[in-house]
Amino acid sequence: MRIILFAAFLLITRLSFAQSSREKMDSFFCPSGYAAIDHPYLEFRLTNANTTVDNQSLKGKVVFINFWFEGCHPCVAEMEALNELFNKLKDNKDFVFISLTRDNQETIKRVTEKYALDFEVFSTSNEECRRLLFNCGYPTSIILDKTGILRYKHGGGSTKKEEAREFIMTELLSKIQAML
Repeated sequence: MRIILFAAFLLITRLSFAQSSREKMDSFFCPSGYAAIDHPYLEFRLTNANTTVDNQSLKGKVVFINFWFEGCHPCVAEMEALNELFNKLKDNKDFVFISLTRDNQETIKRVTEKYALDFEVFSTSNEECRRLLFNCGYPTSIILDKTGILRYKHGGGSTKKEEAREFIMTELLSKIQAML
């Protein structure tokens, strides 16, 4: 009982702080502003079998980064909609889609085949994922502008495919298109 009361106290305290500081929360785990919105994104370098990307190679492009892992139900609920988003924007030379996971190559292959994903997936360590997504949890979506400035991030998501699709194809797509 004490644990439940303590957890409720922490939640109420966190929500009260967010409201009193006028901080908009993307989710309980990923408050807006925590990840240095309107600042340059962290330095990184990702490599998979086909591609290497880093901050310098992405200059001049709007970059969408999505963090996921197979055991995350909201992550999996987003897969089909992420594929739709990718296919809608893949021909735009000013756009880059980065799918990033801590999962191994075997898991990536299984997920890619199961959901018929058309986008490339990059794998990195759990520690590097946490560093790049600012400990916001999974899934997290980040949008960088053409100068590498972090303009948007959202942590968390629905486990319902329809709700995930609605969020991705309205909220995320409109934000990306506004920067292109």
